[in-house]
Amino acid sequence: MKVIGKDIGGALDAMYAEIERRARVEAECALRVVPLDGGAFSSVDWEPGVVTIAVHNGVQRRALGHVFGVALQHVRQRLDHYPDVEEGAQDVEMGDLVRVTLRELVMAPEAEVQLAPLGLETTWEAQQRHAGLKDLLQNAPADWNEADTPGMAFAALQYARFTIEHPAELWAALRGPFTERMPVAAERGEAVVARVREHGWASAGACLESLVAAREELGIKPYASIVDLRNGTVL
Repeated sequence: MKVIGKDIGGALDAMYAEIERRARVEAECALRVVPLDGGAFSSVDWEPGVVTIAVHNGVQRRALGHVFGVALQHVRQRLDHYPDVEEGAQDVEMGDLVRVTLRELVMAPEAEVQLAPLGLETTWEAQQRHAGLKDLLQNAPADWNEADTPGMAFAALQYARFTIEHPAELWAALRGPFTERMPVAAERGEAVVARVREHGWASAGACLESLVAAREELGIKPYASIVDLRNGTVL
């Protein structure tokens, strides 16, 4: 199949067909794929009657299958009523970054479990994320290491996500500099990792528990509401 005009082979054909069918039948949404010029590798946007997957134009062809596969899994998560993270009662600077990072801390590993049997290429993405975190560490504001700030929550969640997802040999090169540069954020990140691993991501319920536990560990409930999409409850 082709994604944003590039042939990615047939590894995702069956997955795409099934998720496209489910979106059309269960959510009454057409599934469309468009190019993305900036921001993340991919994004998923739900609107009445259509769910749009945007894939970054800059993703190398060899990495495109995995990037697109992750986006497909995020669509599947929504169809399966996995939890979501939304804006809370307070509007704070960096709040959206914190919420996105909290969501991905749990939803990205769950997506990877589904994609693992396909053996898709992930090296390029890991290298890009590694370089991105290295730059982030060099330019991190001082308040990212101050307790109870959104910046610290963002940094702690980044630490936790890299601990869980980043290849061990690459993370080993960044973990020391991260801890030295932002010891408070690193300590909170370790606590978040422990809470998430306690609950895991093996089901919608487990993901919900992990999201709530990570949020409570960081004290960010005022600007991060967690929605149980199985019943609409806002936590």
